[in-house]
Amino acid sequence: MKDLKKLNIELKTYLEEIKGQLTEDLIHLLKGEDIVYLENKVKSDIKAFYFEYEYDYLNIMFWGVDGTGELVTEIIKLPTKKNNAAHENEKWNALIPEKIWTTAAEFQDNYEDDDFDEILDEYNDEKYKLFEQWFLECWEKASEQISVKTDAYFSIHDTYFKTDLNTLKTINEDEIASRYQ
Repeated sequence: MKDLKKLNIELKTYLEEIKGQLTEDLIHLLKGEDIVYLENKVKSDIKAFYFEYEYDYLNIMFWGVDGTGELVTEIIKLPTKKNNAAHENEKWNALIPEKIWTTAAEFQDNYEDDDFDEILDEYNDEKYKLFEQWFLECWEKASEQISVKTDAYFSIHDTYFKTDLNTLKTINEDEIASRYQ
């Protein structure tokens, strides 16, 4: 259990190290910079930004959609620059540092006591709370620097519920769709 708590401390430290990079990426995206638009699409076609993260690896993906929910941009992985210092293996492509992921995976493979589910749930709950709070802090800092207001949503990949980044309230896909009808 101590090892897993230590992993979340390491994750928090790592997220602080890359906070500036993600904030800078968000500023560029909010300005419409560094975005590749799909054929016949332009900046004014975007009605909303989506930011989703993968459950295991915490990779953040960004894309823009039009009023019908159709993709307008290519998907961009964030942060755009990789922090090689956090990865022992150059081929490691996840946001979560390889050492943290590997240690947690080894715990899952080898821990056999009755409290396994409880310990793992506690670790994951804290990990996602740290990660989501970090993203929201980056978003807030980037938003303060940009006068452009675009609808934007944040969630775990492929979930029905999202966080509206302008209100920080939970919203579902049906409510989002009704905004653009």
